Amino acid sequence: MRTKVYLFYAVADGVKRVYRDEDRVDGYGGSNRIPNPRDMSLFQIFVNAVLQPANMYRIRKGSIRFLSEDIPQKGVPIIVQSIQILA
Repeated sequence: MRTKVYLFYAVADGVKRVYRDEDRVDGYGGSNRIPNPRDMSLFQIFVNAVLQPANMYRIRKGSIRFLSEDIPQKGVPIIVQSIQILA
């Protein structure tokens, strides 16, 4: 199977619930963005290296919103891995 993988990497500020493409940390490849979820086959969200269940976030093109009462603590990494199966 041919696939395309996108990674978004940011560091939580301890205040925000929504992270956008502009919040990315530079230096993590050319695909450091959150693509349109309709174009993707699979998303995996990691906060501080812990895989998050789907009911804890909402993804839209260019942004992720955390839905839980708690927001990511300051300084922890947020990684959105988006996988598109092409053929």
